[in-house]
Amino acid sequence: MPKSLLALLLLVSLTIHFSAYSQENESSLIRAKIKHGSVMIGGSINGSYLLTSSELNSAGNQVDSRVINAALRGKNGYFVREDLVVGLDLSVLHRSSKVTSITDAPSEAKRETFVMAGPFARYYLLNGVFGELSMLAGLQNFNDVNAKYKAIGGSLGVGYAYFINEKFSLEPVLSFRYFQKVDRNDRSYRELGPMLGFGLQVYLLRKRSHIIKQGL
Repeated sequence: MPKSLLALLLLVSLTIHFSAYSQENESSLIRAKIKHGSVMIGGSINGSYLLTSSELNSAGNQVDSRVINAALRGKNGYFVREDLVVGLDLSVLHRSSKVTSITDAPSEAKRETFVMAGPFARYYLLNGVFGELSMLAGLQNFNDVNAKYKAIGGSLGVGYAYFINEKFSLEPVLSFRYFQKVDRNDRSYRELGPMLGFGLQVYLLRKRSHIIKQGL
């Protein structure tokens, strides 16, 4: 048999094979479209590293600090319309700050933990990219009554949902974050900067919604 004919038969055979395979596994090609009525449950781990400078101390000297933030965030929501989910963002934020300015005496790192909660909204594009907005409020840990702080915060971010199947997605997120704490004397401290995160989300009822979409 001529080599050209053999190559042609092999190419046709491979084409038929991959065509059949693609049709058989069409349901595994996950799209980011999520129908109204789906439920999202999951969370993320987030972190940031900031260098801050302030002259608002009692001595009037410049104080430079290093601030490390780590947050564990749970996000549960309901899709009020296609690709738009709203829900509750529950966050446990741990902060470690240390003065690094040479004009101040060396200090130990100060550690604080805040429990915060508030609404969030997220919208998905067809390629899996999403935008997200969160608003949070809460209190510092209750161990020290004299150093109790109120806190508010918010974030505006963009992320990517990589669906490994119909129900699970892995989600890296980059957000721009605002944080403010206020003490009992109404003195406040503010932070503004980027935060990186990585999450795992579970989408319940998504397959049912996908079937409904195919039937429309």
